[in-house]
Amino acid sequence: MRKLAIIGVLMCFIVSCGSDKDVKKGEVYEIRQIGTLSTTEYTLGKVIKLDDEGEWYMLGDRKILISCKAKVKAGVDLGQIKDDDIKINGTTIELTIPAAQITSFEMDPKSIKTEMTEVSGFRFQFTQEETNNILKQGEASIRKDMKQLNILDDANKNAQVFIRDFYKQLGFEEVIIHEREQDKKD
Repeated sequence: MRKLAIIGVLMCFIVSCGSDKDVKKGEVYEIRQIGTLSTTEYTLGKVIKLDDEGEWYMLGDRKILISCKAKVKAGVDLGQIKDDDIKINGTTIELTIPAAQITSFEMDPKSIKTEMTEVSGFRFQFTQEETNNILKQGEASIRKDMKQLNILDDANKNAQVFIRDFYKQLGFEEVIIHEREQDKKD
């Protein structure tokens, strides 16, 4: 009877060890459930200056100075990882992730300030439509500056750190990560 109990305990231990490996395989693909992982956030500021001297028949000129800020987030959409993108070889996992992309671009109206306006002669104040067009120029300038700041590279590096930690917690000793080149977006 005692031998039977010991054999039963050993069988339970063996069965439970086998199911841990199955759980590990299932957990490997759970990273896709995270979806879009924003790993980098920048706050960028811009000061926009416009001197509107007008046409020859308009007496006077107008000047405006507007400051604005934009919050930019970048990251990786882990939901795009396919089964073929993950390869397991013992305690090594190799995966290909989508390229980093801008996940959010927000110009909060509270961070837009008209610092100065000056109108002389017979000119009128800037209209709301003109101010909005000036802000569009500011947004375009911020988006252009983003390309020089390597935001996407930072987001990719941070995503890789997260992914390595995720898989090391699952018990993998080596995590090899590749980025899908054809997906690169600005």
